[in-house]
Amino acid sequence: MLKLRDLPFGLYEKAICSTLSWEDKFSLIKDAGYNYFEISIDATPEKLSRLENREEQLHIRRASESLNTPLYTLAFTANRFFPLGSEDASIRAEGIRLCKRALDFASFVGAKTINIASYDEYEKSRNKNTEGLFLDSLKECVEHAAIRGVIISLETMDSTFMDTTRKALHLVRVIDSAFLQIGVDPGNISAMGHNPITDIPAGGGHIVEVEFKDTRPGVVRDVFFGEGTVDFDACFRMLHEIHYQGFLAAEMWCHEDPAFHPNIYKAAKFLKAKMADF
Repeated sequence: MLKLRDLPFGLYEKAICSTLSWEDKFSLIKDAGYNYFEISIDATPEKLSRLENREEQLHIRRASESLNTPLYTLAFTANRFFPLGSEDASIRAEGIRLCKRALDFASFVGAKTINIASYDEYEKSRNKNTEGLFLDSLKECVEHAAIRGVIISLETMDSTFMDTTRKALHLVRVIDSAFLQIGVDPGNISAMGHNPITDIPAGGGHIVEVEFKDTRPGVVRDVFFGEGTVDFDACFRMLHEIHYQGFLAAEMWCHEDPAFHPNIYKAAKFLKAKMADF
C-alpha cells in the first residue's frame, strides 16, 4: 500500500523571498527536502503580471524542468479581492477572468491543480445570493478547467462559507465534474472551531491536496509548526486510515525576510517526522 511519506511533498511559494531567482527558489526547496513547488497567484501586481507574461512563464517552466522540481500545484488567492460570489458584477467578472487566466498559466507551467480561496464574498456581508453567485461563477471556471486539463480544488477556508470539508464536498457533488475537487487545510478547519480528524474523511477520494500549517483558534497565519493547536500526529494517522493519495504541502509566510528561510528546513523535518510511520 502506498505510504504517505512517498507522496509528493511541496512548499508554498510565500515561504521564500520573492527576491530570489526562480533557479534559487527551486534549488532551496529541493535542498530543504521538498520535491515540488506550490506557486502563488495572489492579487499583487507582481504575481498577476505572471498571467500575461509568456517570457516569465517560459522562464519558470524551464527552471522547474532544469532543476527537476515540478510545479504540481498553484495557490490562487487573487479571488480573495475578486470573489466569485460578489454582488458587484464587475468584481465577479474580474474574478472569473483571473481564475481562467490562472488555469491557462497552470496548464502552461505544468501544474496539475489550482487551489482556489473559496470565498463567496470577502470583507463584505454574505448571503444566499452571494452563495448562488459563487456557484454559478464556479461552474463557468470548472468548464474552463476541463478545457485546460487542470483540476480546481476548493480549499477549506477561514470563512463560514467554506470552513469544512463537508461544505466543499456539497459543491463538488452539485457541479459533478472530474475537474472540481477538494483541497483541505486542517489548520483552517481547526482554527474555525471544527475537528479536522472527523471532518476531512468526508471528502474521501475527492481530496487532491492537504495543505499543512499550524494555527490557533481564530489565528490562521504565522503560527510555526508545533506551536499551535493542530494535532499533526492525529492528522497523519487519519490520512493513513482513509488511504489518502494526493499532494501534501507546507504553508508558511516569510514576509520577505531571508532570516526566515531556515524555518523551511525545520518545517520539512517536522512534517517528515510526523509522517515517518505512515
